[in-house]
Amino acid sequence: MKARSVVVGALMAGAMSFAGGGGASANMAWCVTDPPIQVVTPGGHNLLVNNQVYLPPYAMHLKNQITDDAKAEPDGKGGTLITVYVHVPAHSHIVSSDNRYRIMSQQDGSSLVTLYLDVPIS
Repeated sequence: MKARSVVVGALMAGAMSFAGGGGASANMAWCVTDPPIQVVTPGGHNLLVNNQVYLPPYAMHLKNQITDDAKAEPDGKGGTLITVYVHVPAHSHIVSSDNRYRIMSQQDGSSLVTLYLDVPIS
């Protein structure tokens, strides 16, 4: 399992809609980030996928159970479709991104969350 670093997340209005509208602490999230995942496009370019997982405070003890992986394949339009798989132990908000091409995908979910990044190169 990859080393995990934990930082206090910011208030995630909208992104943490599952946290509810209770007290101020109900809207606080914890952010778990992994080292980037390296994928190679069909054209041979190396890309890094960054994943941030926003866990509710009550689930922080489960942070070491988060795993992720990614694969790259042609998107059928001359680019690359990166499929990102993030396994989370509790309902979370996940943000996947590639900084080089400034693309991002985000989704809420639990168990297995699948995100897609469509990169304009192959």
